[in-house]
Amino acid sequence: MMRSILKIDVFPDVYPPAEDTFLLLDSIDTKPSDRALEVGSGTGYVALHLCQAVSQVIAIDISFAAVRNTIANVRTNSLQNKCTVIQSEMLTGLSPREKFSIIAFNPPYLPAEEGGTSLDHALIGGEVGIELTERFIRQAVEYLQPEGRLYVVVSSLADVETIERVMNSCSLSTEIVGETPLFFEKLQIMRGVLKN
Repeated sequence: MMRSILKIDVFPDVYPPAEDTFLLLDSIDTKPSDRALEVGSGTGYVALHLCQAVSQVIAIDISFAAVRNTIANVRTNSLQNKCTVIQSEMLTGLSPREKFSIIAFNPPYLPAEEGGTSLDHALIGGEVGIELTERFIRQAVEYLQPEGRLYVVVSSLADVETIERVMNSCSLSTEIVGETPLFFEKLQIMRGVLKN
């Protein structure tokens, strides 16, 4: 997906757009008729760009600071008619009747360590780093339309094979659709397409 010029402010204690954010956005295939959901919206960077390519976007984050940040950026870029922002723990704040053709998540994927920071909610994915991603996949598949696409950022530091197995067990056919090497890891975008 093409990135366009948007004004994106980053509030304190909100994960700023970085290589994983850009890789996720660049890996999402869109059609004008798509209805998209971004989980873990942070500043709203991905959600706002999706607004320019699809019919409707819902952005979710558990962090109140991130929700405020996304809302501010939606307003700054005059996208209120295309984007709804919700504070929710994962997908628990959505009606079970909601269905999407695109669901995207840049999950926290690092293992838990001693000591913490104010951004742990954006970085730590569980004891081994993939627990949150596994839970997300099992929730998200219930909100996908047939042939809907689920996009997840995965790291070579995590157990990518288990994430793929979880997707397959949820009737998703998987494919790596983007990747970028970093200093000590490789980031990939795993796409799961819901089989009919």
